[in-house]
Parts: sequence; C-alpha cells; structure tokens
Amino acid sequence: MAEHAHIEVIKDPALTTNNHNYSSQICQCLNRYEKCRLFDTALALHGSTTKSIPVPPVGQDADGNDSDTYDGDECRNVLDDIWTPKQKVTNFFDVATWLLAALPGSVPRPPCTFIAGSTTIHLNYDPSLKHIPIDTVMEQFSLPDLRGALGDYLNHEGNIAQNFHTFGGQRRSPPDVHLLFKELDVWYKVRLQQKTYHNSSEITPTFTVHAHLPDCSLKYGRYDAAIMNIDNRWQWPSSGLQGHTIVQVHLIMCPTALRGSNGINHFSSHFLMYAQRFDIVPQGNSSVERTTGLHVLKRATHTSGSKLGEIFLLDQLRSYAHIIPRFGRKADNHLTSDNCIHSSQSFFLNRYFDKDFFYATS
Repeated sequence: MAEHAHIEVIKDPALTTNNHNYSSQICQCLNRYEKCRLFDTALALHGSTTKSIPVPPVGQDADGNDSDTYDGDECRNVLDDIWTPKQKVTNFFDVATWLLAALPGSVPRPPCTFIAGSTTIHLNYDPSLKHIPIDTVMEQFSLPDLRGALGDYLNHEGNIAQNFHTFGGQRRSPPDVHLLFKELDVWYKVRLQQKTYHNSSEITPTFTVHAHLPDCSLKYGRYDAAIMNIDNRWQWPSSGLQGHTIVQVHLIMCPTALRGSNGINHFSSHFLMYAQRFDIVPQGNSSVERTTGLHVLKRATHTSGSKLGEIFLLDQLRSYAHIIPRFGRKADNHLTSDNCIHSSQSFFLNRYFDKDFFYATS
C-alpha cells in the first residue's frame, strides 16, 4: 500500500511537471535566447541604416572626445548578408522582354519565357517528352477525355487559338475526334514569377507548378494547383480571386507540327495545359471557413461524376496555389502523404504559405 501511495502521490505528479529532461529544456531556452538576440540585432541594424552609429574606439570610454562612426553602407551590407538569398534570383521578366524584342527567326517560337498579365511564365527549352502520340499521353497521364477536350478547345478557339477560354459544360467532341495534329511535346513543370504585391519594381522568387505523370517514385504523379485567369477584365493580384479560378494542372503541352509540314502549324505556336477545376464552397455568409480563415474547395465534376477538365492556354496561369486536404471531423485512415491530394475531394486553399499570395487573396 505504501508503494502504491508513493506512486500516486509523488511519482506520477512529478512526471507531469518539467522537473526532468533538463538537457533538452536548457537547449530550448538557449535557442530562444539566441533567436531573441538575433532579432534585436536585426532590428537595431535595420533602424541604423538611415543614420550613422557612433561607436567608441577600443580602449576609450564613451565620454572621450574621439569617436568613430559606422557607415550606413556597412550596416546595409550586414543586413544583406542576413536577409538576401544566397542564390541570385533570375529575373525572368528581363529574359521575356529580351526574347520579345529579338529579331524574328533568332529565337524559337513560341518563346519558352513570356509575360502573361503580371506573371512571367518560364518553360525549359527542351520538353520532358518529345513527339508523344496523343493516345500515349492519354494513357500515361490517365486523361481519357484528352482528345475530346482538345477537339472542344480547337472548335471553340479556331486555328489561331488566342482567346481566353473558360470551363464549358458537357463535352461536345467525341472521344475519337479527328485532330489536325497527332503528337504532343510535354513538359513536367512550369515556373511562375511575379512582382511583389506592394512594390511592382521588386520580383519574387519563382514558384514551380508540376504536372508529372506517375512513376516509380510518384505512384499517383504530382499535379500542383494554380490560380488561372478566366476573365481578362480582372488582373491578378490586384483583383484577388475575382475573374480567376483555382485549378489543378494535369498536363503542360504543345502540339507538334505534322511530319513533312516544314513546321508550319498554327497549333504549335502556343503552349497549352489540361486543367481540372476546383469550386469554392460558400461558408454561410462568408467566402472563407470561420476557424481557419481559408477558402474551402471541392473538385468540380460533370453530371456523370467525372472530373471537370478543359484545355487552356498556358498564358492564363497567374500564380502557384497551395492546397491542403480537408479531412472534416474524421480523417480517412486510408489517406497517406502520397495519395491525400489524389484521393481527397475537399481542400483548403492555403493563403498563408506566401505573404504576397496572402495579400492577393485577403
């Protein structure tokens, strides 16, 4: 009985206190002190860039007549060393402007770096897959309606295909519709760069939108979400989500010229993408969920239950978007880090992953 009393009265209560694991507690405390010290140093340096800091020379006290000062440039150098990325950010806006001004025939068409609205879009010069038959792409990317979607797009846009496209209703073209091209060049990723929300003279680091087919390392592939413009009267990021929609990019492509056509093909002058739409679910009287402050998304579907996907110009992309599976009250225990995006039907649009994205969607 005495032993049980000792456990209940002394031993168990002691385990619930922080009177143990001293080493880890000391490390956490020192780590916090270090972070606070660095934060105070950064604030002091930031405040000192507008004026010189008098510093007494070594061996003389602060009341001496001689003094020295730190130049503001020296303080700025310290700040740059702390805050500036170690790897220089490529300015794709400059690259796109140079390509646009290049002499006809001196650069490939369509250019792999171009400006669309307030965003620069950059693709690798060489596609990930070259001259792949459309039927093979349909099988590898699990897009059984790709040929019909291409037929709908071309019937809607015409040979030049320069207009903004929006999501339509039911598929109009049959699954075996005849197309004027038979092969596609495919890219696994596209990079997007924007200007900062509050200063249009500053560029942001690039974000990469992946559209990678399943393989040994990616069982379900990797298909990232993005913000896409569907009404050119509204401009990202100033308009926020007005005139835009959230999509999941499943294929980045460019139709290839028919063999023997000497490269003359109106369709091969534009990069295209196959994207599936997310709908924003209203939350009562608000557009965002009250607890998280995030938009709730669900996959858009046809009346048949199949996912709603269409072909769009790659020019309509505006920003990378980060989505999080919304589990509800009870999470499906079959979901893993590999299949949660693939298998989930409801998501949060995470506005907190980037400050400029937060400002744009607030």
